[in-house]
Amino acid sequence: MLPGLAGRFGVAGLVLGTALSLGGCESSARQDPYTKPTGACSFMAPTVSGARTYAPKGAAPDSAIAYPDPETPIYCDRPISESLMAAIELADYRKALQDADMFRLLQRNGPFTVFAIPNSPLEHYSTQFPGGILAPANAPALKSLLSYTIVEGNWPAPKIAKAIAHSPNGAFALPTIGGASIVATVEASSGQIVLSNGAGVVTRLWVTGAPQSNGTLYFVQSLLPPPAVHSTPASAPAGRR
Repeated sequence: MLPGLAGRFGVAGLVLGTALSLGGCESSARQDPYTKPTGACSFMAPTVSGARTYAPKGAAPDSAIAYPDPETPIYCDRPISESLMAAIELADYRKALQDADMFRLLQRNGPFTVFAIPNSPLEHYSTQFPGGILAPANAPALKSLLSYTIVEGNWPAPKIAKAIAHSPNGAFALPTIGGASIVATVEASSGQIVLSNGAGVVTRLWVTGAPQSNGTLYFVQSLLPPPAVHSTPASAPAGRR
């Protein structure tokens, strides 16, 4: 193919052909290609951290829109790993995954369902550990926490709500890759999905399930720590698709 390109398009064609051939060497486990080239599905990832990240130092800005809290788009046909890179509000979570050598997991085909922790609650939780949770001495606690945010299988909100409705006790357990389960229920007063660690700690959803090429991405409102003792799941998932 390369000689033909060189003959038809010259050096530029040769370079292009070489780049295309090298691109084919990348692992098929990575979700790099756009799965829907003409798709326009996207979600705007919210941020509250932008105020302190982008606020000017010293003189006030000379434009009313110079320093907004920057919402960032996350696209439905991209992998969870790329969306974590794009969302400012998940910068600490992404760094924690990289430090724990777990980020690469979310580059794979999956599917995975991720309940990502925003910056502020993760930073607050980190202060409870000497030197912060990213300190090498706290590696087991970090891995335990992060493993509790990832569930195998694709669990968008309507699927979780349906599973809760079919559960005899109104609770549905999503087993995480760390072994412990996240227990999902529906709040009667609001109809919203609420998550619990089965040990008395509850959180709500901030971003309620952005579809991704390799699963579903949620933002939780507050950190949900793994239970100290793994309890029996309220109800086991019937399937992981």
